Amino acid sequence: MSFPLYAKGPALSEHSGPVHVVRYNTTGQYILSGGQDKRILLWNSSSLKLVKSYVAHGYEILDISVSFDNAQFLSCGRDRLVFLWDVASGTAIRRLAGHTAQVNAVNFNTDASVAASGSYDSTVRLWDLKSNSQKPLQVLDEAKDSVSSVQIVGSQIITGSVDGYLRVYDLRMGQLYEDLIGHPITSVMDSADSACALVSTLDSTVRLMDKSNGTLLQSFTGHDNHKYRIRSCFGDNETYAISGSENGKIFVWDVLSGRVVHQLRSHNGSIVACVAYHPRSTQMVSCGSNGTIQVWQST
Repeated sequence: MSFPLYAKGPALSEHSGPVHVVRYNTTGQYILSGGQDKRILLWNSSSLKLVKSYVAHGYEILDISVSFDNAQFLSCGRDRLVFLWDVASGTAIRRLAGHTAQVNAVNFNTDASVAASGSYDSTVRLWDLKSNSQKPLQVLDEAKDSVSSVQIVGSQIITGSVDGYLRVYDLRMGQLYEDLIGHPITSVMDSADSACALVSTLDSTVRLMDKSNGTLLQSFTGHDNHKYRIRSCFGDNETYAISGSENGKIFVWDVLSGRVVHQLRSHNGSIVACVAYHPRSTQMVSCGSNGTIQVWQST
């Protein structure tokens, strides 16, 4: 099965400097982006028009997470802070401080009552968004190096770290499961059934791991990822694994066979830092270190 894509419209270039993260909201109607210029931009994914700009961070923005109802989003960055935003008003509702180094990753739980943040300080902090407390609910400090990725799925918290470990915290059972991948992890994405995780590492490999027993189900190679955090994702109901590359390409692999089904050139050969797939259609969005955002649509 082929995965033909074409660029839809011109590259979006409102950001100044590298763009680190792009995310769809839960309906796919909007795209959020953040980068070196300390701004979060909200785009209409159909018209590709800029809708709103959100400013509060003092340093570059490294991750964004959107709530289930699209009313709020989280952002984090090099200023060691996590902000909770109201989408409609454009204001920051909460400022969560406590990490001692840059915050790499942030994520909501299912009902947006709790946030998780992962940091260069090797900790994951859980925050109660329904209370006014400025202290975290819990601090997870098992990582031995920077936490690059965090995701809350049900009662599980899934993290990836530069120490090479994929960690799954089962809060209901009070257990921690650790799988040594053996290379610094740059991103982790849970599968829809929560049985597997798509794990990107700095040995230019994306791995599909069975979370229950640590079995390697499939590996995806061909892209270049040795130095920078590049985030991968599933596409088309998990038919595909998709990742950027340090040489200006996006790679698309068939999940079952592991073979490359498409290579897309974009961002003028710069680092493709993040890719995200539309939740309800075949549209995809990517961002690059050259400061652009590119929207893709299957033919």
